[in-house]
Amino acid sequence: MCANNSLDKNRQELWHWGKSDLDGLVDYTFELQSRLRHLQDAAAQNSHNSSRPPSTDRGERPKPQSLRAQSGRKPGAQPHHPARTLPFTYDPDHIKIHPLDNCERCGEDLRHQPAVDYESRQVYDLPSLKLECTENRAQIKDCPGCECTVRASFPPGVNAPVQYGKNFRALLAYLYDAQVGTSRRIREMCAEMFGYAVSEGTLQSARQEQYQALEPFEERLVEILPQQSVLHVDETSLPINQLTHWLHVLCTPLLTFFSVQLTRGKEAIEAIGILPQFAGWLMHDFLSSYLSLENCLHTFCKGHLLRELVFLFEEHQQKWAKDLHDLFLEMWRATKARKARDAPWREAELDQWYGRYWKILRAGRRANPLTAEQKVKKRRKQSKEQNLLDRLESYDQCILAFLADLELPFTNNEAERPLRMMKVRVKVSGCFRTLIGARRHARIRSYISTVRKHGLPVLEQLRCALDGRPFLPEAS
Repeated sequence: MCANNSLDKNRQELWHWGKSDLDGLVDYTFELQSRLRHLQDAAAQNSHNSSRPPSTDRGERPKPQSLRAQSGRKPGAQPHHPARTLPFTYDPDHIKIHPLDNCERCGEDLRHQPAVDYESRQVYDLPSLKLECTENRAQIKDCPGCECTVRASFPPGVNAPVQYGKNFRALLAYLYDAQVGTSRRIREMCAEMFGYAVSEGTLQSARQEQYQALEPFEERLVEILPQQSVLHVDETSLPINQLTHWLHVLCTPLLTFFSVQLTRGKEAIEAIGILPQFAGWLMHDFLSSYLSLENCLHTFCKGHLLRELVFLFEEHQQKWAKDLHDLFLEMWRATKARKARDAPWREAELDQWYGRYWKILRAGRRANPLTAEQKVKKRRKQSKEQNLLDRLESYDQCILAFLADLELPFTNNEAERPLRMMKVRVKVSGCFRTLIGARRHARIRSYISTVRKHGLPVLEQLRCALDGRPFLPEAS
């Protein structure tokens, strides 16, 4: 009897040992499958179905499909399109008279015959490019009152025996920061066009002067951006002396503000200081640091969602993702048509849109139910499909806010466009060498982007800033 009890006990221990080992093997198998799926997904991602830039694409991939529908119009300018050509001016800078000496028909001498009219043709061209030297002479006189020799004051900014003027210094900043030229090419161009090869120190000194002159402009942006009704935000990595920093952009259709920070999240938001005061609609890409802001309303970029849905129906054959992708585009086109007619949606129409949206999400849940393991574990690891469905369900009002408010944008392209030129600057230079150099470029680019959005000439406004008259946008 004792032997039988001991045998039963050993069998029971063996069973528990084998079961725990088998459970561990199953868990390990699931972990390997999850890792394999993650690696396969990462390999399948490209600029067409994710937020990766085109430069990271590897090998051949299908040509991206445009989100725009066919308009049916012919290529080129459309009817009633305003012509853009050189204007005929009635106040030319120069007038050149071409005399008529002989009649082309009979050869009669017409040199003494008065002209009865003129036919005019105008040519726009550049004058000869050269630097003009202006010598400033300050008078020196002997004062009979105090018997001292005194000198007149030089104009502000004229500090050295020989120096470049404000127009030329503004041009240097324009070529480097607006046209993303390299230092070497700018120096070569100055040598070839003007006959003067500027030094690296002169170029950077001109940019530093521009940076300091734009401090009132940056202060104005910090003041008026929290007052905007809709604010686009985004961020991208920025290498500075082999250390990754983050470039943050906050913008509207008329304003652009760049800020270089060491971090990407909450600390950077607090350091910039604009978003904690903002109470309007914040358009972003689901970054958790933005979601923690409770003083504003949130809406999200549908462009990012569309790319995620493209990935799921192309790589994972998720039919519901294709249906939701098409529904978003249908909503976008219908909303643009409504906005053009200034005809907001009625409540019943909004309910129909929401109903179709949730019907697709329910289909997505049925196609991606929780596994038995996920149901048991409280902190369960989910698939890409399940994570996306969680977001689509939890933030449905924020995602579809553009339906109820026609003034809200569909995508976050307003913030992504300014970042592209900053990435071009990094590709041209490789990286920024110093933090002050990166912040100098960020402030000048903020000014250039804002000035362009207002339709103003950039070079002229850079020159005005050096005169102490930077462009200061009005609060909307």
